Amino acid sequence: MEITAGQKYTGKVTGIKPFGAFVQLENGRSGLVHISELSDKFINSVEEVVELGQEVEVRVKEIGENGKLNFSMKSEAPKRPAKPARDLEKMLAEMEKDSSEKFAILNRGNKGAKRRG
Repeated sequence: MEITAGQKYTGKVTGIKPFGAFVQLENGRSGLVHISELSDKFINSVEEVVELGQEVEVRVKEIGENGKLNFSMKSEAPKRPAKPARDLEKMLAEMEKDSSEKFAILNRGNKGAKRRG
């Protein structure tokens, strides 16, 4: 079985440390689920989420250059649609118009004011 980043696999928790849980996949390869990747919510200890021997579903977050596997048990964030590109020229024209209008309002208020000199 070839392991690829982003894919989900089933494995068994083989070790628990304060910084995370080690999970062994069905093909014998092992990796780490860092404590920050165990849950979508804040947790104080690894044991709040997993226990030794528990079967879990993990997503391969990263495969290091040395072949080390980093897993995540967090739910995948929903993909947000990309915002449409804004027309820069149009934005600048709107800003210029707004600036001109505000400047005109300020000048109207200063016409009656006397200069001190």
